[in-house]
Amino acid sequence: MRRFGIIVWVLFCCMNAWSQPATLKGVVVESNAKGEIEPIAGALVYWLGQTKPAVTDSLGVFYIPIVPNKNSLVVQAMGFKTDTILVNNKNTLRVMMISKRNFEDAIVSYERKSTEVSFIDPWKVTIMNEKELFKAACCNLSESFETNPSVDVAFNDALTGSKQIQMLGLAGQYTQMSIEQLPGIRGIATHYGLNYIPGTWINAIQVSKGMGSVVNGFESISGQINIELHKPTTAEKIYFNAYGSQGGRYEANLVLAQQPTKRFSHALFLHASTYNLRMDQNKDGYLDNPIGEQVNALYRLLYDTKTGFVLNASLQYVKDKKLGGQTNFEERFQRDSVKNVYGTMVDAERLNAALKLGYLFAGNKFRSIGLQLNANQQTFHNFFGYNTYHGSQKSTYANLIFQDIIGNSNHKYRVGLSNQTDHLTEHLLNQTHYHFNRNEIVSGAFAEYTYTYLTSFTAVLGSRIDYHNLFGWQYVPRLHLRYAPLASTVIRASAGKAWRTANLISENMGSLISNRTWIFRPAINTASAYGFAPEEAYNFGLNLSHEFKLNYRNGSIGLDYYYTLFTNQVVADRDLNAQQMVFYALNGQSDSRSFQVQLDYQPLRRFDLRFAYRWYDVITQYEQALRSVPMIAKHRWFLNLAYTTKTKWNFDITSNWTGQKRLPITSANPTELRLNDYSNTFWLWNAQVTKSFKKYLSVYVGVENIFNFQQPNAILDGPNPFGNYFDASFIWGPIFGRMSYLGLRLKI
Repeated sequence: MRRFGIIVWVLFCCMNAWSQPATLKGVVVESNAKGEIEPIAGALVYWLGQTKPAVTDSLGVFYIPIVPNKNSLVVQAMGFKTDTILVNNKNTLRVMMISKRNFEDAIVSYERKSTEVSFIDPWKVTIMNEKELFKAACCNLSESFETNPSVDVAFNDALTGSKQIQMLGLAGQYTQMSIEQLPGIRGIATHYGLNYIPGTWINAIQVSKGMGSVVNGFESISGQINIELHKPTTAEKIYFNAYGSQGGRYEANLVLAQQPTKRFSHALFLHASTYNLRMDQNKDGYLDNPIGEQVNALYRLLYDTKTGFVLNASLQYVKDKKLGGQTNFEERFQRDSVKNVYGTMVDAERLNAALKLGYLFAGNKFRSIGLQLNANQQTFHNFFGYNTYHGSQKSTYANLIFQDIIGNSNHKYRVGLSNQTDHLTEHLLNQTHYHFNRNEIVSGAFAEYTYTYLTSFTAVLGSRIDYHNLFGWQYVPRLHLRYAPLASTVIRASAGKAWRTANLISENMGSLISNRTWIFRPAINTASAYGFAPEEAYNFGLNLSHEFKLNYRNGSIGLDYYYTLFTNQVVADRDLNAQQMVFYALNGQSDSRSFQVQLDYQPLRRFDLRFAYRWYDVITQYEQALRSVPMIAKHRWFLNLAYTTKTKWNFDITSNWTGQKRLPITSANPTELRLNDYSNTFWLWNAQVTKSFKKYLSVYVGVENIFNFQQPNAILDGPNPFGNYFDASFIWGPIFGRMSYLGLRLKI
């Protein structure tokens, strides 16, 4: 009987211990002047006698491990009296803080980094704020990545001045570009769209490699770049920027923001730019930069009822026209059928409308519902010598998102429905007349679950299923893991799938600036999408972020490795024949491996150093052989130095070393018109000096390509632009040499 009693007592103790939660959950709040309960973020919570605190999140919620024999909980928050609470019930806790009525003023100083990586988010997102963007002229989005080693920006050709980004060794069309989480630059706008977002309008750029959230869509193969514009509520009332360069480029930008009431605010963004100098620094008979102009206007408004409902709307219009080619080319030559002078024209028009509606449920700050709507129309009327292209795309997008928690904030979920429609019409005259017309309707549903354990572990499991009216059902699974073994160290892993429809003409527009014949070899029995199935790829990533102190100075190091595997792809082959551009479905291997190491350190006060090395291995099975993808540098070194004086002088210098790039095969050309197998290596050095006068006015002067490096013989067979071998798409380096510029920024 005694033995039985002992067993019962042991079982009772075990059951009692099992029933005790391992973690105490609580919320720290205050009562404001109106008597309303508001959360306190950033409060420190710790057991009396312990030194490791928990920190409340933006909703005032904290989780702290229960310590045996400890029941006195200390809660501290700036501006509030420190409180010590005797905790008897260790399930849930609400702490009401009392504001200090009489305390001495304190000045808290924090130097915000120009580039920041969150240690809390499950995704590794690099945030480039205005301080980073101001290190260079940053006239538009394509010039905003000069100081970011994760994103490459390269010219598409030698005549139009257009640029594209590259991430993980893959071309820009594989990166999802969004504007405040709405579809941004996509479809036929991919090739030229980076020019449609002026740098002055940008408040921050969020760069994430690999797969993104399923909530944002199915197209992110190599990563996502999200652009945050200035908000009407936080932008200066007047923000003016003017810029002029040695190359004859002049720009003016104006942002006007107003908040007439506590609930309503709006802003007007204006941009005008022009190129008006016909410059030929390398004396090859062609303009180094096209001439032309752009006008760009954006209006956005924000209405916040302060009762949970928020409305955000915007309307943008862009008109962009550029002429390039031989130095004596005039647009009338094309109209008058004068064919002995080579010229190019890109005539683009864009109209975009966006609406975001959100509602935060009263009494439950974790529950919300949002609706995102976007409509866009993009048109092109382009010609490149004999080649002409007319393209039109009308797109609509809708995304309905509901989010809440399951039991507690350790378990969060988001579910929703989305719809993307695209109507495209394209006409290409390239020896053969091609006409493509397609209507795509993609309707889908998604779900995403997030599990959080204290501050050390996060898992995000997401999936979406979409129905494509041309290609049927498409399934996208994604997984993101985050583990923080130390407060200063975070390890992240990701895996998932993405897919997209290729826009073959617009994404390879640079090859139209040649006399290649375009050939399409459809893989499926349909005229839609050029006769090809959607491109599909899997992406796997692993990265490490670690912060450290050396000689009392802060620093960080980041390592990441990503592997992208295509299971279906449309191959654009320039190797098969030097006078042809051939498109066919992938039959074999196509993958990308990317490794990067980056060091950020402040060796001296107000002096920042950023050093990075990046390695790519990108291969594709072409019809003749398995080869590395052309125009991708396998190695790249990067260095950025920034110093700010006490008198508000900012000095910035950036250096890029670019390794060899494989060039398309031209061995069948005459001997004098053959390219080397690989490009040269080269250095690019840029520098800028900025002087700030109080907080209102900044004047900056800079030099790009300080040592005047120019790609030699950038245009193949340039003296014979209408001959069989002319090609201006073999661009691996800068066309324009040393270029100085001057600008000012005025904020009121």
